[in-house]
Amino acid sequence: MATDEELLRAFQQGDEQAFSQLYQRYRMAIYRFLARRLDSPVRAEELCQDVFVALVEHAGSWRGEASVKTYLYRIAFNRLVSDTRRSEHRVMVAPEPNDEPLPVREPQAVERPDVMFEAQERSRLVREALERLSPEFRDTLVLKEYDGLSCEEIAEVLGVAVGTVKSRLFRAKLELKRHLAAFFASPSSPAD
Repeated sequence: MATDEELLRAFQQGDEQAFSQLYQRYRMAIYRFLARRLDSPVRAEELCQDVFVALVEHAGSWRGEASVKTYLYRIAFNRLVSDTRRSEHRVMVAPEPNDEPLPVREPQAVERPDVMFEAQERSRLVREALERLSPEFRDTLVLKEYDGLSCEEIAEVLGVAVGTVKSRLFRAKLELKRHLAAFFASPSSPAD
């Protein structure tokens, strides 16, 4: 299996199949990255397409200084920032599961309603707590925890030092813990 870098170099030389493979590898990851930050799954899909159009248009400018993965996330981040400024979309961290048009999910075993409610409530509270974080803390934490990027990759995407990423992660986790403390505190037993 070809590496991302080999595929992009092949695409630079005219191999359209190489682009197709890169698209298949990263389409869902880039879509999820955008969908977590926008309140519109349709807009996330549009921006996702813009990212790959930009890759086609600017493939020749990639020189291998960053990984292809980081390069795509950087394009997506820049598109997101521009779109947010331009249209003033409300920034979200995660879409509601039913709003996400991709992928088609396999039917799962039916859970008890109380278990499903608790999971949905927990998810809602975490989303709300994440929304309360400053954008730089939220973006850093989401790139790490949801998108699985390394600190070095996050630094490249956000254009900051690795030490800044580590500091933001630490502070974001502290803030998130503070926001969620009331919900996750053990229930107190009633006095008899």
